[in-house]
Amino acid sequence: MQLQNPILQPMKRLLRPAVFLLSVVMWQCGGKDNYMEEEMDDEPTALLEEILRIEDQLLATMPMADTALAADLIQKINRYTTALPYDTLSAQLMIKAANLFLLFPDMEVNALRQLQLVYTRFAGQNHAAQALFLSGMIYDNNLRQPQQAIKMWEQLIEQYPGHPLSAQAATLLKITDEDPSNDIELIQKWLNDPKNKTNQIQVQTE
Repeated sequence: MQLQNPILQPMKRLLRPAVFLLSVVMWQCGGKDNYMEEEMDDEPTALLEEILRIEDQLLATMPMADTALAADLIQKINRYTTALPYDTLSAQLMIKAANLFLLFPDMEVNALRQLQLVYTRFAGQNHAAQALFLSGMIYDNNLRQPQQAIKMWEQLIEQYPGHPLSAQAATLLKITDEDPSNDIELIQKWLNDPKNKTNQIQVQTE
């Protein structure tokens, strides 16, 4: 995956408010002890160690984000997930990469492509449910395409009825319609609700 030039510029940018909470959750859920696979050759292991090192550096810059570090991290995540496309760790890393793309202007489609790989390649798993939920958030808040967000959340509810995010998707469906101008304030209110923040923080990756 080749990154466009704007991504490679060493600048800092605020995370977009409506996905900031989800980004933090996706980065923090699952401890580092879960990263190491028993049957991993030396090259992926070394690459994973580098990913973890850069991740620590990037998290230290939050809530501002050093996009030079983010670009480097995206590239290394892509190398890892290309080498091990069906590893469950790759699913988690692709969700992280999707969040990283949101640090840059006009990169929402790249984020959605990462998430699509997750919810198709890892169907039936916890990561797929997370990818569907976040896809809906990007469509609704970033791209102002509530009709696409509705499709994502309806798919989540249908395929993962018992998942905690399905209940949250159902709530969002009640306040989302096909007129983007009607949704922004309501979605922001939902994100800022302490109850919803608590629910999101409790979601754990497998």
